[in-house]
Amino acid sequence: MLGAAPSAAEVFEVIHPEIRKDGFELESLNAVVLSEVARGDERSVHELALSYAPLSFWKPTVALEIANPESESAEVEAYEFESLFLLPLGGAGAGHDHDHGHDHGHDGAASYALGLYTALGIPNTGGIGKAVATVGPVGEVTWGPVATIGNLFVDLPFEDGVDAGLSYALSVSTGIGGGIDAGVEAFGAVDEAFGNAPPLDQQEHFVGPALYGDFDLGRGRILEPRVALLLGWTDAAPDAVLSFNIELKF
Repeated sequence: MLGAAPSAAEVFEVIHPEIRKDGFELESLNAVVLSEVARGDERSVHELALSYAPLSFWKPTVALEIANPESESAEVEAYEFESLFLLPLGGAGAGHDHDHGHDHGHDGAASYALGLYTALGIPNTGGIGKAVATVGPVGEVTWGPVATIGNLFVDLPFEDGVDAGLSYALSVSTGIGGGIDAGVEAFGAVDEAFGNAPPLDQQEHFVGPALYGDFDLGRGRILEPRVALLLGWTDAAPDAVLSFNIELKF
């Protein structure tokens, strides 16, 4: 899932509409709150995810979320089952194995890709009755050296009496050389967006700079580290979160 604050046991990730048929991906997603955290609230959250794409347009993923509360022991928070479906459109091969730092064109031509993301998150406490289903589009547009990726999701709680929410993620990046990209990311979530939505200052929204790496390890293995410093600009969001993810494709 995207963009929620670590206090809700979420990590930060922008989903790319990219699929490599017969490819595996192993991810470690991590978020650490740098500002003050009350005892029992999450100081950090972590997710381990493994995906395999049996088809050129479908990539399922299984994931395990771990929360690390302040002054308490780490615990398994939730299990996730995700799918990315690549829609049959796009230009210049966009969406198929498009990695940071590799395919940004310099001739002014645009490329684009669109996918559909679905997920089911089942908390370790409460089970399926407290689960949340997520669905929405993921898109990418590359124009010259600049790549823009956006996600917009509807979050559907299984719990009775809780209305659907919205979450989003956005990144804009460009290559700076040496297999490194620099960019800006934004994340946010609105609980019960279609019902009793909270006022803006009670929502959680973040924005901040990010760096991306793309390194060919040989034998078909690609390592893609990412680090971002995300600053909360609403009262409900932590002041600062360090988000760092590592993805290995093989």
